[in-house]
Amino acid sequence: MPSPLAPLVAIFFPDRRVRPEVVAGRYGWPILIIILCAAMAAGAIGTRLDLEPEVLAENAALKPKSFTGGMEKVSEVKSDREIDEDVAHRTAVTRVKLGLDAGLTTPIRVLFLALLIFLLGRFVGGSPTMARATAAAALVSLPGAVRSVVTAVAAWNQPALGSKDVDALVSSAAVPIPAGHPALAQLLGGVDLFTLWSVVILGFALAAAADLKITKAFVATMVGFALYVLVTGAIMGSGGGPPPQGAGG
Repeated sequence: MPSPLAPLVAIFFPDRRVRPEVVAGRYGWPILIIILCAAMAAGAIGTRLDLEPEVLAENAALKPKSFTGGMEKVSEVKSDREIDEDVAHRTAVTRVKLGLDAGLTTPIRVLFLALLIFLLGRFVGGSPTMARATAAAALVSLPGAVRSVVTAVAAWNQPALGSKDVDALVSSAAVPIPAGHPALAQLLGGVDLFTLWSVVILGFALAAAADLKITKAFVATMVGFALYVLVTGAIMGSGGGPPPQGAGG
């Protein structure tokens, strides 16, 4: 029976340990670890979640009366009871979203990445299988599990968290960008050290999953990563942004 520590050892020694895990098609333990770590982060964030200041700020911004086009428009300021109900509702919804992201969205992301690895391996002339591609995707996603653990520890050390505070929990892992380069900051806005760690693992994992030479696998990986950065940078530039990282892998 494979050890649950084997995938963790593999991501710290990818040049030696990734290939055996991928070739064997072992993805059960790493996916389980990813989900558990995501759940840990979701639970930590949920216990520290405090949305009352945001609701109070929104309520304070409301004006009892405003005029638009000559017609009077009344904006009702919420009572204390309504504010409490709004806070409770938003908190409950946010916690449910965190839980669903950890338990449902996280494994779906891993399976989607497995499909991309399979297709990329085929595209560059390799001979991947879905079992090896899934094992590769699970290992590539494990740095995200480490990020989830760091997020959980950081969240537990906070007295309270607002909805905009989650991404700042691991801001120290962001890729350093020189000042005065807004375009570069836009492109690398969703990239951190955990992302780069995953990219390194992907090079070794793709080689094993598709039976490619390591050089060819890393070239394909870097091209794929460059396209990912360009696409996500374009999405962020059009008003979107990277997906929440607090609870995900």
